[in-house]
Amino acid sequence: MKRICFCLLFCGLVFNSFAKETASASEVVVKAVASKPAITTKAVASKPVAAKEVVSGVIIDITPCEPTSPCGVVSDTTKKVLEAINKGVPKTKTVSLINAAVAPEFDFDLMTRYAMGNNWKLATPEEQVQLVELFKELLIYTYSTALSKFKGAQITLITSTITGKKSEIITQVLLPSANPNSQPIKVEYDLAKVSEYATWKAYDIKIENASLITTYRNQFNEVVQSGKIEGLIKQLVDKVATLKAPKA
Repeated sequence: MKRICFCLLFCGLVFNSFAKETASASEVVVKAVASKPAITTKAVASKPVAAKEVVSGVIIDITPCEPTSPCGVVSDTTKKVLEAINKGVPKTKTVSLINAAVAPEFDFDLMTRYAMGNNWKLATPEEQVQLVELFKELLIYTYSTALSKFKGAQITLITSTITGKKSEIITQVLLPSANPNSQPIKVEYDLAKVSEYATWKAYDIKIENASLITTYRNQFNEVVQSGKIEGLIKQLVDKVATLKAPKA
């Protein structure tokens, strides 16, 4: 993969009222390129692979990649999103696109539990349900504004590792750029299968080893420490409302 799948999915803006803020999805990518050594195209080329499949800007270097496998989930979702972006999906349809093609492939319950850390146990069952839904909406509406930046992106799936009920998919993402020397960014998708009969779903994304879940956990913890669970819920409600509001 070359520059990112997960930014295509979920990576970005955090609340203005938090003590520490993260950048938008596109800014995260730009900073990662500028500050960290990226995996080079040469390293990918030297990796022994079988045949390559190229569909909608997605290059699959690993085999096998069955439809229901972790790499199958990542590649299929990425293809759908890139296909829509390359066709020029209207901005008014991006939320619908994410809800239809991306959201079903993420375990938002697990993502929220990990993002909350030990604070998860402080929330009542009703608050936990509310937190999961608000976190989901925050991610969807945040990333819907960044999709257009990935038109023409190339994503290469490098490795797929399964350990028990968890899996790691390593990709490289290369965004469109006028600079021929642009380097790809390492993006890791962490997936889990919560039961024998469940499907693989993503619960974290790491861009150049920077974890989405860890970033939110640090910020959520700061809010909970000062405003408890009620304060965090209010922050999320306000942020989601702002993201949903029509732009002037």
